[in-house]
Amino acid sequence: MKHNFASPLRSLFKTTAAICLTGMVGLSPALANDYPGSRPVSLMVPYPAGGPSDVSARILSEPISKALGAPVIVENLGGGTGTIAASKVLNANANGRIFFQGTQNELIIPPLTNKAIRYQPDEFESVQPITVTHLVLLVRKDLPVNNTKEFIDLAASRNKSDSLTYGSVGVGSLYHLITEQMGKTLGVTFTHIPYKGTAPVVQDLASGQIDFSIMPFQASMLEMIKTGRYRAIAVLSKDKPAVLASIPSITDTPKLENFEYASNAGYFVKKGTPEDIKKVLNKAISSALTNPEVIKSLEADGRNVAKPMSLEQANAFYENEIAKYKEMIKVTGYVHTN
Repeated sequence: MKHNFASPLRSLFKTTAAICLTGMVGLSPALANDYPGSRPVSLMVPYPAGGPSDVSARILSEPISKALGAPVIVENLGGGTGTIAASKVLNANANGRIFFQGTQNELIIPPLTNKAIRYQPDEFESVQPITVTHLVLLVRKDLPVNNTKEFIDLAASRNKSDSLTYGSVGVGSLYHLITEQMGKTLGVTFTHIPYKGTAPVVQDLASGQIDFSIMPFQASMLEMIKTGRYRAIAVLSKDKPAVLASIPSITDTPKLENFEYASNAGYFVKKGTPEDIKKVLNKAISSALTNPEVIKSLEADGRNVAKPMSLEQANAFYENEIAKYKEMIKVTGYVHTN
């Protein structure tokens, strides 16, 4: 007599699979509630160690770690205007084990202007904005202007072959597009000189090789301004920290009254990260942002510390940023096709 072993085996497999699936469904909320446990969490910084972005991450990582109850490891990965690090975050699982410190310069502008970038801004979700880095209009020491109005008048007096030259950290960067939009707004032409980083821009501005540059403010600039290496004639923000109080806002000039920009940094996760995990991260980051020592350290470098937001508010802010820079790209007409 032959026995049919296939049928009972199939039944056993089905039963086992059903038990496993039931267990997995039952464990899912618990896993989210236990996040992050004792395992470390990576904070991805899209630039090398020692730069302004890295400094912010180092200041914030320890208080975030304490609030999470787990180690937060700062991971630096430069290149591609931050897109290499952003892509690494998107290639990881959406489980909150890695979160990204980014601005519009890495998350929004590159994918909207460069067809070679394989992600879109909405593939990230904002967990919490963290800082506002103010942008300043710097001019070479002997450029014959003392304020924004005189700068505009000088630019308007030049023709295309003799236009004012400016440096930025690269073609398609935030600072390139902001300056191009300023030219469109004023109806003047500027000549763009792209560089591979901040240091050579500063060097050529100080030596008079370029006329001006729009750059993110750092406290180290104050000594260069004080010693006359170059001059700061405007801040592209109304809400300025005390360290920039003596420099006028560019919006005080009628022709640029709505021309307000800053580098808005925040923490982001891959879209699809469970809501419970995002809430844990949001709470931990919010706690760090209200730490007096954190605020003191970040403001000392000329940044405003963001007020904690809910997840809903953070994502609404990010969506507004995307819309703002889509409009900028439309106005400037800039698209990188390579």
